[in-house]
Amino acid sequence: MAVAGVRIRIFNDFKPVIDELGRIFPPKYAANELARILRKAVAPMVNRLRQITPVGPTGNLKRAVSKKVIPYRADGTALALVGYTRAGRRDSASAAGGSVRAGPDRAFHQWWLEYGTKERKITTPKRRQYQRRSPTKPFARRRNGQYELVMGKGVLHTVTEKTETYIASSFNSLGPFRMIRQGGGDGRVQTDPPYPNAFFKKSKTPIQIPATPAGGVAGRPPLNTAFMETQEQIATVLQEELSLTLAEAWAALRYKDSGTVSGTDSL
Repeated sequence: MAVAGVRIRIFNDFKPVIDELGRIFPPKYAANELARILRKAVAPMVNRLRQITPVGPTGNLKRAVSKKVIPYRADGTALALVGYTRAGRRDSASAAGGSVRAGPDRAFHQWWLEYGTKERKITTPKRRQYQRRSPTKPFARRRNGQYELVMGKGVLHTVTEKTETYIASSFNSLGPFRMIRQGGGDGRVQTDPPYPNAFFKKSKTPIQIPATPAGGVAGRPPLNTAFMETQEQIATVLQEELSLTLAEAWAALRYKDSGTVSGTDSL
């Protein structure tokens, strides 16, 4: 499980307690105990992160909120990771008919929201092509300053626009959408579904896509915000659980002749 996010180890403030546990527990046992404590301590951050993570067109980010606790049994320590899973290995399906897929471990865009994006530009022009059938009835057209009568034959042919245009669209990535003309007589149109579930922009000049601020429109980076808002809770749980574990360890040693709680030098 590839989780990218905030790494949490036991704080330096608790080093004396950790050292004391290291003298009582063998490394493997100590690592398991610290992993258990970390798993409980980071729960408030996981819950808060799930609450404040925005839901985009795919829902991938909120769905990928997770934690991973790693015990290092060789040296008796542990590490907790809180963030978003981005392995991309579990089952997924097209989010809305396009190439972007929805699944439980597809938070590949998490850093765009957390740290923002730079300004981007669409600099490659396109000439739109479409199929058109010629009229089946006679019609008049003007050519070289003169009108002429053309007999339509209903032939299907490909038309290529003469003018190069620049297009920014979610049609291929998020999936198909319709264009709905807005009222007011100014020719404005809107995608159906509306932004952010779909977007379309067409221009005769290169399109400039503005930079996205850190934390998105709300300006609140989820990972950093969740950690800052819950770090006191995390510290409190660590203090209580470490102290309780140490007290229980000393109590257990009163009934043992060995120098470790487990009764062995190693596990």
